[in-house]
Amino acid sequence: MGKLALLFAFAITTLPVKAQSIDPYYQISEVSIQVLDESDAPTKTNIEFPTRTEVGEVISVIKDLIAFGKDIYEIVKAGKPVINTQYAPISVLPLETEFGDRITATKLANWKIPKSVKFQVSYKNGYGAEVVNFIYNVNTSYGGQFQGKGSYLANTQIVPEKVSVAWGYNFDAKVKLVGLTNLGSDEEPVAGATLELSYIVSTMVKEERNNITIFVGGDGTIQAM
Repeated sequence: MGKLALLFAFAITTLPVKAQSIDPYYQISEVSIQVLDESDAPTKTNIEFPTRTEVGEVISVIKDLIAFGKDIYEIVKAGKPVINTQYAPISVLPLETEFGDRITATKLANWKIPKSVKFQVSYKNGYGAEVVNFIYNVNTSYGGQFQGKGSYLANTQIVPEKVSVAWGYNFDAKVKLVGLTNLGSDEEPVAGATLELSYIVSTMVKEERNNITIFVGGDGTIQAM
């Protein structure tokens, strides 16, 4: 009887352990996204084209626009920024000329001063402590014209600036071009690129996936949607 009572007591003791809730340390209670800084320098024309002029691969095409660069790339892996030096940033350019030649960014003129908007993503756990702090910049060169017309994009990319991850957490992030848009007319195209920043926050007991859609326009628009 005593042995049976001991086994019963052991069962009662162990059941709550299996049924107990996850430690609040590993639970996400709050996610916030905010704009930290927006650099919008005065417009200048006929400036020298930015130094990175790689074309990259064709990643999307619509009627009047063609996008070059890298379709999808990692910017944070295992909580550390990925230094991407082997891919070309996204450029959205005229699809073709009357001669059928491929147009590169160096053939466009009247580029505006590059623009950058800084964003922050913050995760807090069940104790109210910040467990992930991710700061990144959305950069672009915009307003380039071909034969005096249109407003196009070059050197468009999302660049990690700071990643801080608490013990027991892991953070990964990647970027993908998900759409092209002509904000203008057939005669005066205004390029628009929709980027998706997707990221995963994970622990030993849970994984949470989120994404942010960011629109970048040839008129200088950079906006989270």
